[in-house]
Amino acid sequence: MLRQVGPFGSVQVAMHLLRHLWRDFLLAGLLCALSVPLNPALALKLAPEVLLPIWGIAVSVFVGFRHSQAYERWWEARKLWGALLNHSRKWRDALLALLADEAAAAWRAPLLEAQVQLVWRINAELRGEPEPYLHWALMQFPAERPSADRLLQEQASAIAQLHACGAIDGLGRMQLQAVHGEICDVIGGLERIRNHPLPAPYDLFVRLAVWSFGYLLFLAMDARFAPYGGVVALVVMLLFVAVERLGAFVEAPFAPADLALPMNRICAAIARLLLGEAHPLARLPQSETARVWT
Repeated sequence: MLRQVGPFGSVQVAMHLLRHLWRDFLLAGLLCALSVPLNPALALKLAPEVLLPIWGIAVSVFVGFRHSQAYERWWEARKLWGALLNHSRKWRDALLALLADEAAAAWRAPLLEAQVQLVWRINAELRGEPEPYLHWALMQFPAERPSADRLLQEQASAIAQLHACGAIDGLGRMQLQAVHGEICDVIGGLERIRNHPLPAPYDLFVRLAVWSFGYLLFLAMDARFAPYGGVVALVVMLLFVAVERLGAFVEAPFAPADLALPMNRICAAIARLLLGEAHPLARLPQSETARVWT
C-alpha cells in the first residue's frame, strides 16, 4: 500500500502512481498534440460554450458517485481484514483456554500455525499474482499449498478430532466452532468483494465521460487562449484522468500490491500474535518497511 515514508515519501508515491498512469498520460498528450493543427475548427464544432459547463457538472457527478462506491468497497475490505486479525486473536485465546494442560498443548501449536497459513493463503488468493515477499512467505509453510477453503475444512476437522479424543468438551467445541464460523464469514466477505466489482459498462462509461470532457476542455482552451491555454487544459485533463483511475484503484483493494490494502502487514501482525515475535513471518523485512508499500 502506498504510504508517505520519510522526507521524500511524496515523491516516491508520485513515482509509483506514474508507473500505473503513464500510458494514459501518454495517450492524452498524443491526442491533444495531434489536435493542435486542427484548432480552432474542431473547437467550434465539438466544444460549444454551452456544452462544457453542463458536461463538466455531469462528469463530476459520475466521478463522485464512482469514488463513493469505490471507497465503500475499500473500507469494507479494510474492516474485514481487521476482523480477521481480531478473530485470529480469539482463536488463539480459545485454544489457550481449552488446551491449557500439557497433554493437550501438543494440539495447540499446529492449529495456531494453520491459522497463520490460512491468512497468508487468503492474502495470496485475493491478490491473484503474489508479489515477491508474499511468495517468500508462502514458502515458509509445507510444500503442499492447499487453498483457503481446504484449510478451513481442515480447521473444522481438527475441532472434531479434539472433541473426539476428549481434549475438549462439548462447550469447548461450540466455542471453537463459533470462532471458526466468524473466520469463514470474513473470508466469504473478502471473496465477495474480489469477485463482484462494479459493473464493467459503468466503469467504461465513466472513463469515456472523463476523457471526453478533458478533450473538449483542451480544444476550447487551446482555441481561445493559445498557446498557453492548451498547456493548462492538458494539465487539467491529466488530473481528471488521474482522479478517475485512482477511483478504479480504490475499487480494487487487493491488487496491485503497491496500491492495495496493507495485507502483508496485517498477516505479519497475525503471525506475531499467534506465533510470537521470533517467528520469521512475525516481522516484515527491512526492505518492506522502508518502502512505501506493504
